[in-house]
Amino acid sequence: SEGFAPIDQTDKAYLPDVEPAALEPIINYVDGLNLALTGEFLYLRSTAISSCDCLAIADRLARLFKTASLVGGSYQLKSIELAKDGVNQKSFAVVINRSDIRKVDKSNHQAILWSASTIKNTFIVKRVGEVWLLSDTK
Repeated sequence: SEGFAPIDQTDKAYLPDVEPAALEPIINYVDGLNLALTGEFLYLRSTAISSCDCLAIADRLARLFKTASLVGGSYQLKSIELAKDGVNQKSFAVVINRSDIRKVDKSNHQAILWSASTIKNTFIVKRVGEVWLLSDTK
């Protein structure tokens, strides 16, 4: 998947030893963040239940795109570690790197640089029917 980068630590598994479908919402979420930087939110929203706080970024970006554009920028998944393992709910410690993004105001064309950052969250996924979805972030 586009947003996934290898884990740098040699003493850890490439991915946690869990059902692969439980990891998909996290990997797809990072891919969805990259698409959201272009104004496409459908893929991001499809990764989580509608009440997940992780979707607030889609609302913020949608409001931002009314008055500004984003230039450059990307999200890259750096690591996923299993924190809690349940049959229908799992928690993962997730690290995502965001590169610099330039916000350009549509009316005056002034640009503001949003510096690169490292985002560390706990992502909680739940089994909903036959699929896994993000349900919360902490």
